[in-house]
Amino acid sequence: MAVPTDDMEMEKIAEDELSKLQRQFRVMEIDRAMVTSSVQPTLRVQRNIIKSLNSELEKIMMELKLTKSTSNVLENTRTRDKLISLLKEHERCSTEVREHRANINELDFLIKQVQREIKGLRSKGTGSEMEYTNTLSNQTMLSQLENRLNTAMKKFNTVNSENFKIRLEIDKLLRDRQFFNMIWKNQIKRMMDGKAQILELVEQAITTYDQREEWCNKLDALKEKAAMDYRRHCLEVRELQRQLDHSMKLEEFLRTKGTVRLTTADAKAEAKRLEQQEEEMRIYNNYVNILDAIKEFTGEDDVDKLIQEYTRREEENYALFNYINEVNSELKNLSDNVKMLKVDIDDERAKHEAKMCKQQDSIESLRTTLEQKREATAELQQTYDRNAEVLAGLLQHIQNLALSSECNSLPILKLLGKAFDVNVTNARLYIKSLEKKIMEVVGVIKFDEAMQRMSDSKDRTPPSTRRRRRAAPAPSPRPPPQPRHGTVSAQA
Repeated sequence: MAVPTDDMEMEKIAEDELSKLQRQFRVMEIDRAMVTSSVQPTLRVQRNIIKSLNSELEKIMMELKLTKSTSNVLENTRTRDKLISLLKEHERCSTEVREHRANINELDFLIKQVQREIKGLRSKGTGSEMEYTNTLSNQTMLSQLENRLNTAMKKFNTVNSENFKIRLEIDKLLRDRQFFNMIWKNQIKRMMDGKAQILELVEQAITTYDQREEWCNKLDALKEKAAMDYRRHCLEVRELQRQLDHSMKLEEFLRTKGTVRLTTADAKAEAKRLEQQEEEMRIYNNYVNILDAIKEFTGEDDVDKLIQEYTRREEENYALFNYINEVNSELKNLSDNVKMLKVDIDDERAKHEAKMCKQQDSIESLRTTLEQKREATAELQQTYDRNAEVLAGLLQHIQNLALSSECNSLPILKLLGKAFDVNVTNARLYIKSLEKKIMEVVGVIKFDEAMQRMSDSKDRTPPSTRRRRRAAPAPSPRPPPQPRHGTVSAQA
């Protein structure tokens, strides 16, 4: 009996799992539909952005191709080589100028040193000969230095002239570059105008091509209609030719028959034939009268023109008949499409209503779960507030105990400038300090008890010193030190 119950339990578990999975699948389908419906506008915008970026990329690639043409590349290489050579020339000239300036500075320094030596010699000299020799040596030195200065100035002037020429050349190249940039901008503007004209011409060509396609379709339709009319006319001509051939053969057959024998039957046939001829003449006269009436009504005497007008009107009527048939068929198709669309709209409306119902149910369930979560959050917040209050009270008690017991870590915190308030981060330090303090007090108490027991175990008359020490009152505990700067906020 245990096996069936186990099977039933397994089936129940499987059914529960299946229902759970189906519910999850429905929820996932709803979420997928919502995500796809919300993502479609974004995707459309992104596609438009991608198209615009692709068009800009094509334009940029076209401009790059134009800039990478052989003429532009050769011109750029020539200008680059020319600029490189000019830069090298400028660097060479600048180095020469720096060297000449260094030489000039050195010469100035030497001149100043010589002048100082001359002054010293003048101050030290006593006799006229010494002064004469000094003056000669000074003059020779001055002449040498002036010669050096003259050569240095000449070199400096040549360098300045070359530098001036190079500056003029650089200014000329800059003007040429500015002119080239102006021409380049004009060419770019002309290219853009040409692109705009090309686009306009392409649009005109597209419109003309569409018109050509439309006219070609109309021409094909007219050709098909003319072919159909030609085939119908050929069939009518063949039918009339067949009737004419048949009548000619019949007439030939009757003419080639034997001689006519007048009998009673022949007389009756002859009378009947005469009556038939009279009937035909009457019908002919009737037709002639009808034709005269038609001529009077139309005001046209030419029979061929009447036939042409009749055929034209007949063709028009036939074309109108065909057009009406086509319009009726198109109206029938449109009505069928409208009915199908109405059916699709009804189906979509039903699907939308079912979807809205499902969404409403899911919203209600989510609202209930949200309320439950909010209530649970409020309860947890209240519990957290109560725990925070209890923790604050405990930390305050720990601080009071630490301050009253003068823990060892408090002076360190004072020196470090830390906050005296107990918080979650420094509570362990205070607790450890309190534990150490308690252990020290317990050790002192145990030591006092041991000493008391030892004193009790000895004689009843202990020395006066110990008696005085034991009779001394216990020191009152010191009050806890007050913080200097007030209460400091807890550190995080």
